[in-house]
Amino acid sequence: MVYITKVALLSAFAALASAHTVILAANGIEGSPTSVGFKVEPSIARNCTGIKPCQQDATLIRDAEISANLVNECGRTQLAGNIDIGEATENAIAAKAVTQANPGDKVTVTIHQVNSDGAGPYVCDMDMTSNTLGVSGQTPLVVENNVPGTNGFSQAKTQQFNITVTMPDNMDCTGASTGNICTVRCRNNALAGPFGGCFPVQQPGKTGTNSAKTIGTASDLKTIEEQVLSSQKDLPASIQANKDAGRNGAVEDVAS
Repeated sequence: MVYITKVALLSAFAALASAHTVILAANGIEGSPTSVGFKVEPSIARNCTGIKPCQQDATLIRDAEISANLVNECGRTQLAGNIDIGEATENAIAAKAVTQANPGDKVTVTIHQVNSDGAGPYVCDMDMTSNTLGVSGQTPLVVENNVPGTNGFSQAKTQQFNITVTMPDNMDCTGASTGNICTVRCRNNALAGPFGGCFPVQQPGKTGTNSAKTIGTASDLKTIEEQVLSSQKDLPASIQANKDAGRNGAVEDVAS
């Protein structure tokens, strides 16, 4: 859904706030695989709070950035920039790292709070198509055993919390190459964020093959026109960023 390059994103956001939460695991049906938050880097330590490297794989999910077509509905990280939901989901499928759940099931989500503004409360929602929604249209989910906190703040740091997220009764996952995957998104309300993350959930026993005639995803005229204007405005900077990335890559190749 978003076509701005990773380099352009990193340049645009270099001076902005760091993120302070990662989703380490999501577990649905017993015996099914464990999902991990998109773009979580397993090599980063979880016993520290510094910006580098402890906050660099955490996710910021800001409606203003989604509306501006800078990021997808799952936001961005410092390390990866915009999170390509389709790519991240297919990678998880290939790695057999997609948890399973049916309508009404409860999924346990392990949230790692890096520092004070990675606290709760968290709200979670679901894109049943996995990768087609923007700032609205997601299905709200019930969250229990929420992460302690007020307005996204608490005194906790380098601490993990398990929240319980209930799948909706009308759950109907249609996304990804398997045709039966949803994306769950959780985030807090910290002013420097919101911080949170996304992970895939597979609906077992359900198979589906999408076709052009059955796809009902649509944008209204106002949204399309706003996206066109935003893309036209950003195009020169994006083209230059790609050129700069090519030059930088050439220099790196020579140096190596």
